[in-house]
Amino acid sequence: MVLRVHNAYHTQVWVAYMYPSTFCSQNEGTSWAKAGWWHLNPNETKIVLGGDLSSQWMYYLHAHSSDGTEWGSYTYAYCPSQRFDWCSNTSSNTSIKRNFDEVYSNVPNKTINLVG
Repeated sequence: MVLRVHNAYHTQVWVAYMYPSTFCSQNEGTSWAKAGWWHLNPNETKIVLGGDLSSQWMYYLHAHSSDGTEWGSYTYAYCPSQRFDWCSNTSSNTSIKRNFDEVYSNVPNKTINLVG
């Protein structure tokens, strides 16, 4: 499976996502990790997640633009301003609360279009 993000918005965007992780262990439920930031210029598409993900079909995605527009409203995670790949319960003193939307995919390739 490949998860792509396409920036159909008129300014630059930065993207982060949360994904099921066997590496990150928590006491209950599914373990999740979070990673970011992918920078996309207008009309640019990037693969943010790829590999053997056929057994997983739900992810979470956050994006924000240089003009302050944000995509995400379902759940949240604390994310730093620099690149990261952390377990979902990890944060730092510079982390900012970011909202994420659910992304469902039962197809091998999915593209999320960020529009205003």
